[in-house]
Amino acid sequence: MQAEPPLRELTLVVTRPRQQAARTAAALREAGAGVIEFPLLVIESIEASLSSSELIGAAGIIFVSANAVAYGVPVLQRAGEIPATTQMFAIGRATAAALADAGCKNVVSPQQSIDSEGLLAMPQLQHVEGQHIILVKGQSELGGRALLEQTLAARGARVTVLACYRRASFVPDSAAREALRELLVSRRVHGCFVLSVETLDSLINILISMKLSSQPEIALLVPHARVAEAARSRGFNKILEVPMAESAMIAALAEMKPQLFTLNPLLS
Repeated sequence: MQAEPPLRELTLVVTRPRQQAARTAAALREAGAGVIEFPLLVIESIEASLSSSELIGAAGIIFVSANAVAYGVPVLQRAGEIPATTQMFAIGRATAAALADAGCKNVVSPQQSIDSEGLLAMPQLQHVEGQHIILVKGQSELGGRALLEQTLAARGARVTVLACYRRASFVPDSAAREALRELLVSRRVHGCFVLSVETLDSLINILISMKLSSQPEIALLVPHARVAEAARSRGFNKILEVPMAESAMIAALAEMKPQLFTLNPLLS
């Protein structure tokens, strides 16, 4: 007898930029979930450059996301060849995989807490006084990943920030907004992925445009405590932390399934 898909009867909203949404949505659908792709951000490249001396002198290069790899590696390659001794750091398994696909060597990534805090806890970044570290990231009005730059500088490192892309708000078309509004009003959404504070604020703007005032009724699925704290400060009270690596995400959601039904009592 074939086992029931672990996420059967769940309906989830994926708000990731279109470039990244496909893989997440496919994993969720394979696990039996109904998926609504509703991108709230778009990724845009921005002009960036790095001198060859900065690249050659780097003891480490940190990539905060797969987007940082996609937009940052070409900038690094234009500056010259990455020294074989340079340690490459990746936040998250998807970022590490993107670096491997790009042919980068000497890559390490935190295995437990796959966020800025997890990276900063790694032994390789404890004693960095006098070292030059390049931080490859996106441009953010909210100062995203400021913790990395500030903590490494406090530990004595010289940090060069290479901002090579930006996240901009994206508004889905009216048909997509109306379809989501109908689902939200009828309480047929069990959870909405919100992976960043920028995404959270875009979601709030969409809800306001839909004339929906019951924001706390939406269960948010967030990747770490920083986004959860921002959501609570904005009035949301149904917040669950979920790992974003596909296999771990499916297992976590399957375990949370009864709780997600409870958060949507009209659907249980």
